[in-house]
Amino acid sequence: MKTRTAVGIWNLALLVAAAAIVLILRSDHDTNPAPTIALAVPIGLAFVAGGLIAWTQRPGNRTGPLMVATGFTWFIGALSESNHSLPYTLGISLGSVSLGVLIHLLLAFPSGRLGRRRDRLLAGGAYALIVLGIPLAVMFADPIDEGCDRCPANAFLVADSETAARALEIGLIAVAALLLLAILAILALRWRHASPARRRALAPVFLTGGTTLGLLIAANVAYLFSDGAGDAVNWVTLGALLSVPLSFLYGLLRSRLARAGVGRMLAELSETPNPDELRDGLRRALGDPTLELAYRLPESEGWVDRDGRPLELPPEGHGRATTLVEYEGRPLAALLHDASLRSEPELVSEVAAAARIGLEKDRGARELRQSEERAGALLDAIPDLMFRMSRDGTYLAYKAESNRDLFTAPDEIVGRTVYERLPGDVAERIMRCTQEALEHGSVQTLEYDLEIGGELRSYEGRLVVSGDDEVVVIVRNITERKRQDAELRASRARLVEAADAERRRLERNLHDGAQQRLVGLSLTLRLAETRLRADPAGAEHILAEAREELARALNDLRELARGIHPAVLTDRGLEAALEALANRSPVPVEIETPPERLPEAVETAAYYVVSEALANVAKYAQASEATVRIARDNGQVVVEVRDDGVGGADPDAGSGLRGLRDRVSALEGQLEVTSAPGQGTSIRAEIPYVVDSSRS
Repeated sequence: MKTRTAVGIWNLALLVAAAAIVLILRSDHDTNPAPTIALAVPIGLAFVAGGLIAWTQRPGNRTGPLMVATGFTWFIGALSESNHSLPYTLGISLGSVSLGVLIHLLLAFPSGRLGRRRDRLLAGGAYALIVLGIPLAVMFADPIDEGCDRCPANAFLVADSETAARALEIGLIAVAALLLLAILAILALRWRHASPARRRALAPVFLTGGTTLGLLIAANVAYLFSDGAGDAVNWVTLGALLSVPLSFLYGLLRSRLARAGVGRMLAELSETPNPDELRDGLRRALGDPTLELAYRLPESEGWVDRDGRPLELPPEGHGRATTLVEYEGRPLAALLHDASLRSEPELVSEVAAAARIGLEKDRGARELRQSEERAGALLDAIPDLMFRMSRDGTYLAYKAESNRDLFTAPDEIVGRTVYERLPGDVAERIMRCTQEALEHGSVQTLEYDLEIGGELRSYEGRLVVSGDDEVVVIVRNITERKRQDAELRASRARLVEAADAERRRLERNLHDGAQQRLVGLSLTLRLAETRLRADPAGAEHILAEAREELARALNDLRELARGIHPAVLTDRGLEAALEALANRSPVPVEIETPPERLPEAVETAAYYVVSEALANVAKYAQASEATVRIARDNGQVVVEVRDDGVGGADPDAGSGLRGLRDRVSALEGQLEVTSAPGQGTSIRAEIPYVVDSSRS
């Protein structure tokens, strides 16, 4: 707001106040003009003055205009001091409009806006009660009946009915009391849920405003029983109301008063403040006990807390806000504070400037500490054994998560040499790698075996130069990896062997079966050819036998092809192929499969798992029934075959299950066999679900 506008509004307020004083002094029915002038007139001027200051300092905040409106509407009540009928009636009818604006002001503080629907309803209810309810009651009230013999006539009197006037008065007071109690409850609820920083701004307003509303309830109730008691409480209410604009002004301009504390905070800081000292000082200056500092290092895009741990800045909302502290155009730190402090930008800016000064003092020490902690955290995160070792092979230090892989007692490592603690051949190899690393500055790698606790373990060592005359040896236990490599090689060998055996079986079956039938068929056809002219009937009989032999040969070829890859699996899918297996099984089989087609490799593996499992059920299980369940589960295809047979199967005894395990492993899956004696057998395969690009 421009200064000229503010001065004009203030001058207008002074004129209105002067007019109110004149009305009071000339009133024939005001028996206490001096107290009225002393209390009532300053209330209106205080609201206008406080509102103009707030409006000027915070032009985007509606609290200032609402305070000005409260002050001007307050002077409407001065019309009731008039000795003339119309202004007097307007005064008693609309003199309480300022109370509606005050309620609006309380509910909207500190932003000046009614943010919630309940607040808008309460403010609207207050306006309706004052603008509609009071004038309605005035229509039935004669001032003389009310005990005011010197008051002018009621210009709005419709009917002189003391009963109606009394009933409306009681009803209005009851509704007003309920409304004011609801408003007090809302204010109490807002206080309860407010953050400490928000409470400091709300405290003076809610205290004085809530007290005034409570006194208004008491005054209205007192008037029902005694005019004297009502007048007494009313004077106290006026006194309380005078403090309300001052509390609003304090709540809005608290940041200006608090900024003086920023200078004191800087003076109290030591030359090299530690993080806790700086944070606590900023908390006091900002009045926010929840404030935290986040630090930004030059080489990092992230944020860390005062202990050097990584930190994420809070997202917008959730009651928290972030104010960046910048130095020479780059972020230096961030203040993480209560979101309500955004309504006090001047104070936050002052505190951010103070934080920048304190942070520059502490920056060098923090960078070093954070770098050391980051390096330490990185080393702690490495699960491997680590040894510092000098050029001559002496152990200088070590780190181990457990003693399981230590080759000797922990207290017998540091100060000893590799020759004293490791087998000679291993020690020699480590020393050669040490010399190579120190001479060429390159990373050296070696693998070796050690017998620890009666168990042969394999290790990989990496040697890296860590100083002029020392290296760091990072040792990793690779026993499991070696075992898996050996299993992989054995599995590949078994797959090759199985492929060779299958090829030999096919050759044998072709030679002994279909090939022999086809050779015989060829001879039969030649015989039929020789008899075709001489003995047509005999030739026809021979051709009939040839057709039968051809059918048998085709059947042999089909059986042979089914052993290689069942056509029904390719043509009709896994469910149909499993149904065919179940139909050939002597044991009843219940099948559950997914409705959709699976990738071809997965379907093939699942088919052979079920085929081998059902074959074993028929041969060994002595079962009365079997179940087959195939389902997708968390990126895996689970194939499970159960029977209720005798159990006791050995998964390593037969070549069939070993072949299945190799087939499933080739797809990076797992095969598990559970077969406790007397509890049946369960074969479970988990195969990764990989989308087959050949199917859509």
